[in-house]
Amino acid sequence: MVINKKISGKAVPMPIGYAAGAAVSLLLTLIGTAVIVNAVLGGKMAESSIGYGAITILLAASAFGAWLAAALIKRRWMIVCLGAGAIYYLTLLGITALFFGGQYQGMGVTALVILAGCGAVGLLGLKGEGMGRKRRKKYRHR
Repeated sequence: MVINKKISGKAVPMPIGYAAGAAVSLLLTLIGTAVIVNAVLGGKMAESSIGYGAITILLAASAFGAWLAAALIKRRWMIVCLGAGAIYYLTLLGITALFFGGQYQGMGVTALVILAGCGAVGLLGLKGEGMGRKRRKKYRHR
């Protein structure tokens, strides 16, 4: 059996996809932080639960940034997701060094949370191409 594959050519280069994923991750981090600050100042959230909010923000931001990068690049889904997470983590390290004087506290937990978010998206994107019957792909003639 032959699978017809159309060549669309709509994928972006890897640096552009990684940059878009990191930018969206940082934007979601800033928005989530503003929401948590507003909730704490408004009395809707206790100060003791800020850590849980930070973990939720990191998980969601890394997952969405990895998904966007992989959706734009359109190949090597798992590698792209983990690469987007690594760039997001290194960006957070740079922000910590620049604005907070290098007080690296809780960076191991942050790395694990970002790895969990990007890894989950990477696993969801795998299609199981190694299983089942082998089919020959027929590409459209240009």
